[in-house]
Amino acid sequence: MTSLLEEKLRAAFPPEQAHLLAEVIHEAYNDLVKARDFSELKSIVGELAQAQKRTEERVDRLALAVEELAQAQKRTEERVDQLAAAQERTERAVRQLARQVGGLSEALGGSLEDLALEVVPEILEYRWGMEIEFCERDTLPLRNGEYEFDLVIRGQVERRPVLVLGEVKSNITESEVERFLNLVAQVTATEEIRPLFFGYRVERAAKELIRERGAVMVTTRGKYFPE
Repeated sequence: MTSLLEEKLRAAFPPEQAHLLAEVIHEAYNDLVKARDFSELKSIVGELAQAQKRTEERVDRLALAVEELAQAQKRTEERVDQLAAAQERTERAVRQLARQVGGLSEALGGSLEDLALEVVPEILEYRWGMEIEFCERDTLPLRNGEYEFDLVIRGQVERRPVLVLGEVKSNITESEVERFLNLVAQVTATEEIRPLFFGYRVERAAKELIRERGAVMVTTRGKYFPE
């Protein structure tokens, strides 16, 4: 580059001046190039510094988010532990309640059976003119095993032996009626067998089935069905 510039300058200046001017111009050009490169380098370094700063800010935000997530995870685990403890307490309370209800059902069932032993014979004496010979809980043989009946009453109606088999339930349902009548059908006896139900309430469908199958129902208030 210096030789070409010097040749052009010799056309207007003496050789020594042309050489000197060429050297000065070459050095000035190099300084200008260096200055421009340094400026660009400073700009690039500045951009890198800004990018680094933005990256660090993102890293800080990410670290904060991770910390918040860890705290949320900790709170969730604590809540899960609380729910597990609450569920355990609930299950324990349910078991206790089930035991209490079971004990109450047994007590209520026993009371109903005792009440049936008192009420039913009087109703049958009044309704059928039945002469009572036996009235107790009793176990009778079935075709396939045996069954303890809540109420077994033996006696005579118009001088004919009658065996009354009773089921005592607080609530008489259709399924209970069907089940009990199937059990009664398995009893073999020389007397006439008459199924009877005793309880507080009876479903409408159960009433219809009792009527259809020729059974009777006596409520705790002494009401006789069917009349």
